[in-house]
Amino acid sequence: MPRHGGERFHGGMSDANEGPVLIRDYHPADAQRLYQIDQVCFPGDIAFSRAELRFCLKHPHSIAQIAEQEGRIVGFALGRVEPEGAGHVLTLDVIPEARRRGVGAALLAALHEEFMRCNVTLSILEVDTSDSGARRFYERMGYECVETIRGYYNNRRDAFRMVRFMR
Repeated sequence: MPRHGGERFHGGMSDANEGPVLIRDYHPADAQRLYQIDQVCFPGDIAFSRAELRFCLKHPHSIAQIAEQEGRIVGFALGRVEPEGAGHVLTLDVIPEARRRGVGAALLAALHEEFMRCNVTLSILEVDTSDSGARRFYERMGYECVETIRGYYNNRRDAFRMVRFMR
């Protein structure tokens, strides 16, 4: 899978006392911190197990982008290039104290850039139907709801499938 290995600074400051957010590629040494962040971001019945996260991170078609601030990982985006030009956003995690400061948007934009380098023409994701804030965020990022998937989360919670055409 083509990778560029670059680092990018997110243009804004997340807080007056904190420096800019650096978006970079995943390194295997990040795995434990990503697991911890995912456990904070999602309920236990939805969050990745260590084995699931490890599998996703090691998958040959996976792309993970990391957000760092002052040397500390504050979030990550994980996606996978699927057959026939699709990219699947598997998760977008940002620690609570770094939310609403552009970190998630910067991570998703970086993941989109990687998708486009891999000739992805359509990005897809699923979001819990009860999470209206996340749905609105993805709509601002160019996604549209195309269907409802009943029982997507452990046969108990529904999800919206959302898509974005890559340009």
